[in-house]
Amino acid sequence: MPAVVRAIAVPLAILFTCPQSGPGAETRAILPPLLAERCLGCHGDGESSGGINFESLLTDSPNEEQARLLGEAINAIDSGSMPPDGEQAPDAVTRSEAIRWLQHRLGEVVHGLPTPPLPLQRLNRFHYSNTVRDLFRLSRDLFPLPEKLMTRYDPYLLAPPSPSVSPRLPDVVHVACHALEPSPGLEGVKPYPKDLRAEHGFDNQADELTLSPLLLDTFLRLAHSIVESPDFTPDAVGIWADFFAAPAEGSDREAEVRGRLKRFLRIAFRGPVEAETLDRYSAFALSKLAQGLAFPDAMKKTAAAALSSPRFLYRVTATGHEDMPLALASRLSAFLWGSCPDEELLELAERGAILHPDVLDRTVTRMLADPRIERFLDTFPSQWMQLENALAATPDPILARDFHLVPGAPASLQMVLEPLVLFDTVFVEERPLTELIAPSSHYQSEFLRSWYQSVQPPPAAEPDRAAHDESLRRHLRSREFRRVPCDDPRFGGIITNAAVASMTSGPKRTHPVARGVWIVDVIFNDPPAPPPADVPPLAEDAADPSLTIREHFAAHREHPSCAGCHTKLDPVGFALENYDITGRWRDGYANGRNVDASGTLFRRHAFDGAVGFKGAIVAEQERFARAFTAHLLRFALGRDLVPADRLEIDGILSRSARQGHAIKALIRGVVQSESFRDFGQSPDADAR
Repeated sequence: MPAVVRAIAVPLAILFTCPQSGPGAETRAILPPLLAERCLGCHGDGESSGGINFESLLTDSPNEEQARLLGEAINAIDSGSMPPDGEQAPDAVTRSEAIRWLQHRLGEVVHGLPTPPLPLQRLNRFHYSNTVRDLFRLSRDLFPLPEKLMTRYDPYLLAPPSPSVSPRLPDVVHVACHALEPSPGLEGVKPYPKDLRAEHGFDNQADELTLSPLLLDTFLRLAHSIVESPDFTPDAVGIWADFFAAPAEGSDREAEVRGRLKRFLRIAFRGPVEAETLDRYSAFALSKLAQGLAFPDAMKKTAAAALSSPRFLYRVTATGHEDMPLALASRLSAFLWGSCPDEELLELAERGAILHPDVLDRTVTRMLADPRIERFLDTFPSQWMQLENALAATPDPILARDFHLVPGAPASLQMVLEPLVLFDTVFVEERPLTELIAPSSHYQSEFLRSWYQSVQPPPAAEPDRAAHDESLRRHLRSREFRRVPCDDPRFGGIITNAAVASMTSGPKRTHPVARGVWIVDVIFNDPPAPPPADVPPLAEDAADPSLTIREHFAAHREHPSCAGCHTKLDPVGFALENYDITGRWRDGYANGRNVDASGTLFRRHAFDGAVGFKGAIVAEQERFARAFTAHLLRFALGRDLVPADRLEIDGILSRSARQGHAIKALIRGVVQSESFRDFGQSPDADAR
């Protein structure tokens, strides 16, 4: 053992063998030699590899760097990425014990750290549209929302009529993607630009939802355009009679204005309204009436002013214990309904009852059974799977003629629906989470069934080409998706479908690296670092046409800056190489060479193609469940995860294991977690 390693190992062993709760003496005896022999040579004194220095574990007082280091170490050892290729890996028992101790140590460290304060969270476009729609009880969306990738024409999300009836989707559902031509919304109402997407694809992250002076002006004009739209009528506005309609002749006009505004502002501002605020809005409305405006017009002006207020544009957050119930209600409604709290949720928050775990659980049950849960299913799945990218796929029209048969309606409009309906199915029927990877049954349209069963048709001289084209066009317009058994394991699931295959390909060839990035990011929540600036481009034009893509990439991987990431990405990216640029199966390339889709996942699971690869992920179902839960928690919180969240995820997974980590069980776990109920106070604060 090198002297420097020996010098570090001795105090490290002393630290690890000190009396402590948690892992026993056997674990504390295993870890110091393991770190000394396998880790400290690279991650010890001096320049540490990958920014990880195990010596910081010797720091007496807990700090953020120590927590980060522990999380990185757990991930690296658990995934098998450390020790690196060529080094002897620890056996399963040693690895498990090392991870157990490191998790225990992480708990000790984060216990003494404050939760970082959450930035103010502005409404994104989807939340804004839903909140205004619910506030006015509008019969339609405010403005076009191309973010909504699937429209459902059947009420299959509603809870079954009796608790004794198991929820199940009908055998045939009708869905469509209108993202390229979304419904127009109210006449004269134009949306503000799409909000920025964070690293993992979510558009609700607080640090991305800034509010510039220009955007604030846009919000002001948007609010007025809503109430002044010719479509903003008594027939379309559900609260018209209670809020906008003129009161009875002879009634106390000031009392009417104050009473109506008190109810309206309570919902708009997500909680009770102070007397001073109510006075200000009432005075504004009365001044408009004094200027001669009709009662409905005066109330429209006042409503527009409320929609322009920061109290509407920003969600409630907690500055003290007394604010926590309302902040929790606001976070919960944004997470599951993409909107503001309703009357029942506000009433529970105002009484403080929502803080009680049993009440909170009953509330989640009600919200999951409410039609508004569709908003969660309209946002989280498509953003988690990054399916908007499928609509931007542009395969070469010569190589993929079928993809472009209908101008303005590419085949991707059908393709994106397959993984989304599967997500709905696993959600509604409370199937195990692994059914997202390898389902027993799923939904396909006639278009997709014929797509997967065929290859690129022969040239136009083929006599039945016209009939083939017309058949595809007809099926492309169909909204019918039928439940079918997954009797061909090459297809089905969120990984092996045409949407993912096409969006991770270029116009002329598949992109194994892009597919690998999608897998490690979406499926394992372990996105790679950006490529270094000195990475040479892949010289495609000069490539030997007799080589396979794997052979072509072999030379690229020899570059020192490329090898590390390619070791991580290539095995999972090439696992999908049997799927061409539009998701059809192929056994070989155009040059006659066979596709090689073999590899090893996490150095433990060898596979020889996509079917074996999916089996390897199912074998690592706890890792997949952890990654999925991390994505779900990040979406729920609207912020980056911190090391303490890892411990909460452990608890969520432990509680949901008996349900096979069903999505609804994970949602309940997220809502009941300390991370969800914490708003940035110190661990010692009264609010905790």
